[in-house]
Amino acid sequence: MAQRPAQSFPFSALVGQDSLKLALLLNAVDPRVGGVLIRGEKGTAKSTAVRALADVLPEIDVVEECRFSCNPADPASWCVECRERRDKGALPKSTRVPKLVELPVSATEDRLVGTLDLEHALKHGQRRFQPGLLAEANRGILYVDEVNLLDDHLVDTLLDAAAMAVNTVEREGVSFSHPARFILVGTMNPEEGDVRPQLLDRFGLCVEIEGIRDPEQRVEILKRRRAFEEDAIDFARGWVDAEDELKMRLKHARLRTTSMDVDEELLFSVARFCSSLGVDGHRADLTMVRAASALAALEGRSEVTSEDVRRVAPLVLVHRLRREPFDDVLIASERLVSAVSQSFGEDGADDPGAAPASADCGDGDGKDVASATSIRGDDVADELDSTVSPIVPDLETQLDRMRRTMSGRRQQTISADGRGRYVRAEQNRGQSTDVALDATVRAAAPNQASRDSNLAIAVKPEEVMTKVRKRRVGATIVLCVDGSGSMGADSRMDAAKVAILDLLVDAYQRRDRVGLVSFRGDRADVVLAPTASVELAQLKLKSLPTGGATPLAAGLLRALELLESEVKRNSDVVPWLVLVTDGRANVGLNGGLGSEDARAVATRLRSSGVKAVVVDTGSGPRAVSMAREIADVADAEYVRLVTLDGASIAATVRDRVSGVGL
Repeated sequence: MAQRPAQSFPFSALVGQDSLKLALLLNAVDPRVGGVLIRGEKGTAKSTAVRALADVLPEIDVVEECRFSCNPADPASWCVECRERRDKGALPKSTRVPKLVELPVSATEDRLVGTLDLEHALKHGQRRFQPGLLAEANRGILYVDEVNLLDDHLVDTLLDAAAMAVNTVEREGVSFSHPARFILVGTMNPEEGDVRPQLLDRFGLCVEIEGIRDPEQRVEILKRRRAFEEDAIDFARGWVDAEDELKMRLKHARLRTTSMDVDEELLFSVARFCSSLGVDGHRADLTMVRAASALAALEGRSEVTSEDVRRVAPLVLVHRLRREPFDDVLIASERLVSAVSQSFGEDGADDPGAAPASADCGDGDGKDVASATSIRGDDVADELDSTVSPIVPDLETQLDRMRRTMSGRRQQTISADGRGRYVRAEQNRGQSTDVALDATVRAAAPNQASRDSNLAIAVKPEEVMTKVRKRRVGATIVLCVDGSGSMGADSRMDAAKVAILDLLVDAYQRRDRVGLVSFRGDRADVVLAPTASVELAQLKLKSLPTGGATPLAAGLLRALELLESEVKRNSDVVPWLVLVTDGRANVGLNGGLGSEDARAVATRLRSSGVKAVVVDTGSGPRAVSMAREIADVADAEYVRLVTLDGASIAATVRDRVSGVGL
């Protein structure tokens, strides 16, 4: 577990990012709000704000010497150890500050959930549970930096713990359960990939932040940061009063939440609004009411108003709305703020069609963030669903499909870095430190009678067993698209854009990365390096030029080189090249013949181990197109489409990469 610095930057000294501070404070008031996901560019004090929050959290009562920080006032949530102690007498209690526990992206499942206490087993011959990070985070904050890069099996574990508020461990002969209630805080840079949808919905609130543009605030940030780095203790001393005042506000607010009054008509307004947006499930409704109640409590009030709902609604909904390809995040957020202001603006709670003048996005400082438009409540869903997706031709019946024997099935691979699920044990033949405790003890147990040792279990080197772990690996898919001036170039580009966004929608779950190479004129360019980020793809793909000659060989070569570099970076990845072209190769490499150079690169593609699909968009005589010949030489699958749309390309690729029907 990463260690926190001895002196954190004071929460009260943070400049700007009012929505972020508000989201964190609402969770501090009522952890049932469900945590917060902080999305934004690097260098925007995301981690600093989270660590600073831990220093202003009010102290909590805990059962003294409990390894899981059980709450003395809530016997129903006690761990097994506290229940056993209570049978023998009263439980002493103490107070402490809630912990901030950091979950590294490289953490193992053992470290997260806990495992067998090896030292105790060897010394005493008894099984004993060694708590993990979930135990340490109980009733505190579990902070995951770069949460979008977290391995699937750790995401599954977090989902289970967050849903049940209990961590149950059944492994290595250990059966144990303990409370696991924590504020889940995750930070991420959207350019590095998205968060798995199931985990995304678990975050009660979401904040989209960016660097501050105001020069005065930027200068103030510089001054405060320099002062903190020169003498952190002296700098913090200047904010003691503000920090103490904030602690007291949070303490009183927590007491107020238990008696908060929410008008039933306001509940109906929340329900109608969430329903009109088509939000899945009921978590948004619950979170909105809890967050609004926490806001009222934080401001010293005992009744929730429509203004409270208006201020927290964007934080609750921004990550729960469905967005179509090329629907800009900022524009969607502004439409959301406008829609919220019309349903919950001043005097608007009873009339979803009311249109107030402006709204603020939860920062509570009264500043206008987006002006309201003239849409009414009944039009909210239509307003939010509007997109600028490109228009593409309808898909016609496929004229030709040739299937080859190939395996592109997403696969489980043996992990050599200690990551992934523990599936079996084997004898340690190398220098692995990932010891399988259960298997090692079982291997050594039959020989204990003949060994003279002070240990409960004496283990010889040949009896040490190591864990075999498996984890899922994805594909890297590079679309190589013909952007030349031949017929249909614009349609090919539009279809490629939509296909990439379509493939990226589920890229996180499948561990896939998608890229784009465009070739036109006399060169090929990497338009989008392989990524799992929808937002980065949206940024890079908004405008793609077309026209010029057709350097097919250059496009194939550049795409192949890009995939080969991906394989060098991660040998587990499954590389795929998808060529979208009408097959007219008229420009070669370094002045060579276009057709000959294209065949030469296709031959290299065949021997590279990269799997390929050729999508032929040609509409003229087959003699004009080299697409089928390229597929034959490269041993690629050939698909001929008369007209294109992005969904058809994405479906073709997804079908091949998933190995359906093989």
